[in-house]
Parts: sequence; C-alpha cells; structure tokens
Amino acid sequence: MTQTKRRRLEKDAVTSNLEVNDLPAERHLLSRRDFLISGVLTSAIVLTPLLGRAMEPERRTKMTFIYPEKGQMELEARSLMAGCDLSFQENGPCPVDILRKTYDQSLDEALQEIQGSLRDADVNLIVCVADVEGSKKAVEKFAKSRAIVFLTNPSIELVCGEICLPNVFRSSPNNYVLAEPLAPWAVMNAGMKVFITGDDNRDTNEQADSFAFGFERAGGAFCDRVMVGSASGAIDSVVSSIRNSDADFVFAAFENESAQKFLQSMNTGDSKTRKTIVGPETLTLFNKMDQGVEETVTGVPTLTNIANVESLRSKISSKSDSMALSISRVAEGYDLAGIIDSLVNGGASGTPDFETLLKAVSNSKINGMRGEFRFDKNHDAVVDSWVVSWAKDSKELRRKIVASLGASVSLDFGCGKVGYPNRPDAVPVESEGVWEENSN
Repeated sequence: MTQTKRRRLEKDAVTSNLEVNDLPAERHLLSRRDFLISGVLTSAIVLTPLLGRAMEPERRTKMTFIYPEKGQMELEARSLMAGCDLSFQENGPCPVDILRKTYDQSLDEALQEIQGSLRDADVNLIVCVADVEGSKKAVEKFAKSRAIVFLTNPSIELVCGEICLPNVFRSSPNNYVLAEPLAPWAVMNAGMKVFITGDDNRDTNEQADSFAFGFERAGGAFCDRVMVGSASGAIDSVVSSIRNSDADFVFAAFENESAQKFLQSMNTGDSKTRKTIVGPETLTLFNKMDQGVEETVTGVPTLTNIANVESLRSKISSKSDSMALSISRVAEGYDLAGIIDSLVNGGASGTPDFETLLKAVSNSKINGMRGEFRFDKNHDAVVDSWVVSWAKDSKELRRKIVASLGASVSLDFGCGKVGYPNRPDAVPVESEGVWEENSN
C-alpha cells in the first residue's frame, strides 16, 4: 500500500486539551544561537479544534491560527483555513491538529494564551493573521519558543529570516513581489512613461514604490504619482490628472470598490482618458463583480501569483460562503498545508532537534497553487508570477495568461534595517544578501 493510500485510510482524531507547566514569559528578542539553545513556554489553554488525523499523541503536531474575530483579517484567516482544508481533502487527511484562537480587541492577551500553550516536547506551528504592528508583537512573543511562526502580512516593513529570527517565515508574497515583477514587462509592452496611482494605504503605497523602483531600473520614466484616499471625488480628480498627462500608461494599485470605480471612470472617458492600465491583481480580481464591471476589467493586464483562478474557485466551491473568500488567501493556505504535509510525512516534525526542523522548513519546496513555492534565504515566500488579463471566452469571463515571468523573489532590504531597526543585535549583512534580487 502506498503512503498516500495509507494516509487516506487513517481516521480523524479528536484533539485533546493542552496542559503545560507555567514558566515566566520572555519579551526580548534573541540571537540565533540563544534561540537554538533556549527552553520554552508555559501554562494551559483550550482552543477550538478544526480537524485532525490519527497519530501517536506524543508526536501530534499542533498548528494554531490566531486572528481577529471580525473584519477583513477574519475573512483572510477563514480563507487561509479553507485553503488548508482543501489541500488536506485532496492529498489525504490533515496530519496535524489545527486549532484557532480569535481575539476581539486584545491581541496581547491572545498571544499570551498561545505562548502559555507551548510545550517543550512539542513542535508547534503558528499562523498569525494580523496587521504590521500585531505581526511584530507575535514575532517578539514567540522569539524564544520552539515554534515555527508563519506571518501572512505582506508589508515590506516586516523582515523575517534566518539572521533576523530563525523561526519566522512569511507564507504570503510581500508587496515588493506583488508589484515589482510587472515593471520590466510594462517597459516592453505598455510604454516608457507611467502615471502611478492607487489607494493611499500602506500596502498599496508599498506596491507603488516597488513598481516605481523596478520601472526606473528598467529604463522607464515617471509622469506623476497621485495616491488617493476615500474622500468623495478623489477618484474623479486623479482620472482628470491622468487625462491631462502625457503618460503612455497607468499603474493603478487600487482594490475592491475603489478599483471598480477607477476602472469604470477610466472606461467612460474620452480618448485621452482611455490609456493602457496595468496593476497588481487586486485591480481586477474581485470576489463579486458589480453589474457593468466585466467590460471595464477586460483586457487590463495585472500581475498575479495564481495561474488559474477559475480552477481554484471551482475546487473551493463546496464551501458555503466560497464567493466571500479571498482567493489569494485560499491559494496561500493551500500551499502552506502542502509545506506542513511534506514536513510531517518527511519525519521532520517529529525530530527532537529543533534546528533540524528549521532547516527542513527553510529548504522545503512544493508545487502548489502559486507555482513552485519555497522560501528565500530570508524566509520570505518565493512564488511564480504571471501577467494575466480577463477576456470573454464562450460568453464567460476568463483570465488568460499574457506572459509567464517565472519565480519572483525579493530585493535585499537588509535584515535589521526595516521591521526591527531598534534591536541591539540588528546589523546589516554585507555579503550574500539574504533576499535575492528579482532577475526578471
């Protein structure tokens, strides 16, 4: 019997409550050596099990999702878990106990509870769905633990990695990867002069910065950059500025309602307004398209890390609220489950040597929903990238691949220069950059 068939025959197990001893919690960050020789944490916690597979109790790996009870990040967390569930359904029952811990207002209390649940003999995996500041708190809280922490926040301000904190990985591409690979393609296919715009928030500003960096490096020039807020008339104002510019094309880092309004405004203008528009996939990838939006998204090239959205949507359609899920987070959860499955079945999760586990996670590689998924030297996600656009096919709207850009990896921002600049042991790395430069 093959290992896959054997796994499919195993029955789900009920997750037992965790009981551990109280130890004082450490709040400061450690060096790599201190981390590898440190002990762990403490107290008791009861979390909600989602699903599990039979395994010897002493070897059961626990994977904890922590996320807010409501809001956009709650949706993202549910999407991640749905992606994990989908992967385990396809590849065999879940090899870990998946738990969840939600919080309303106090992330600190929730982190303290999870810290108290970790046991020295266990291998624990923690998935933190939080904003930048919350992600930093999670990293600091688990710096001394024998736990692998996966961050989902895409901000460039966060730096993970072997020489930063060895147990921290990012399962989501950061905002550099989500935008910069489009720039060299745009120089060759859209024009040499760009107008940059988008929502005025952290993620979209970082994506605009990343595209601008890549575009200038590829030989392009800038007409103007206007990031807009949610004030009434803001979109109309930026559309007017675009109309009066001499830009060859527009890079637009909008999302959700503002993306739809921007595309509609650009589509209904005169010939001067109807410039080529490119952007990250949030510009045209909506969970629900309002009436009339289909025409506006057709033919707009965007950068994506998911080659076949329709296939993934079809796979996840059994979920009762599948249309409300973030499809990019579903893909992330699917790939994360693949990494975890490979660790468990490869025996790495049962090793008492935590440095061996860290090496196994660092070197893991799978073929997932985002191409060949792996981590770079700084433990950031490396995914494949494509340029895609929507087109009518047999009266249906489908995304077509315009260009395959291959693996997209991050520029070396320098560990310690961003994310945790006040760490006393934060020093720049001069040789063998921890983040590989995008070669596209």
